[in-house]
Amino acid sequence: MNGHTQAIWEIAYTAARARRLDLQAELVRQYGYVVQGGPFASMVLPERVCRGDGDILPKLLGVYEAELHTPLAALMADEPDLVIDVGAAEGFYMAGLARLLPTVRVHAFDHDDLAQDICREAARLNGVESRVSVGGKCSAELLRLLLGRAARPAVLCDVEGQETELIDPAQVPALASTFLIVECHDFLNPAITRTLAQRLEATHDLQLVQEGGRDPNAIPMLRSLNSLDRWIAMCEFRPQTMHWLVAKPRRRGGG
Repeated sequence: MNGHTQAIWEIAYTAARARRLDLQAELVRQYGYVVQGGPFASMVLPERVCRGDGDILPKLLGVYEAELHTPLAALMADEPDLVIDVGAAEGFYMAGLARLLPTVRVHAFDHDDLAQDICREAARLNGVESRVSVGGKCSAELLRLLLGRAARPAVLCDVEGQETELIDPAQVPALASTFLIVECHDFLNPAITRTLAQRLEATHDLQLVQEGGRDPNAIPMLRSLNSLDRWIAMCEFRPQTMHWLVAKPRRRGGG
């Protein structure tokens, strides 16, 4: 990208992010910070964010990381007795899964102090604070300790390129019987997906879930907007096409 093209891109990017905040403000005016669709519909989001704008608008619309709706349904159908959310940010998955799994303990981890504070707020807003624990940076040792206490654990992992440091059954043997959803940041390290697949293929059924398209016309509350606004409202501003590795264990500890 030459200098002229880069400058135009930066202007367009900044304008699009600003416009998304305008659209978000209008949705919040009408509905508050309540998720309107998707598996976490009726969940309340904190107003504060720890990174960027927190992708609040796609989350409110219920389309954020829509590719994971089916894997999340499979995770819940697996009836986990423990959920660990590593890289929890504002607690979207932490609070959402705690609401949908009302007897399950959820542990959320994020290295950012503000993110931890917002996660606790999200737990309070959704009435799940008694079953949610929030901590700082997660380690393999901590994962080993927590997973060792569960019979049917699940882990969501979004750690911005550090996936191979945590998702390692050689260091954390209980991962062999853990349901995993891992966002793979191969643009930071091209070996991530390949390495994780090699580590898990003997114990898990693996599925690579690619970032897909969105249909803004399918969202009733967007239909009155012009085309550009409809697309901006759903945009997650990703650096490139992303994917997730979904790994369902074939066997549990005793079976």
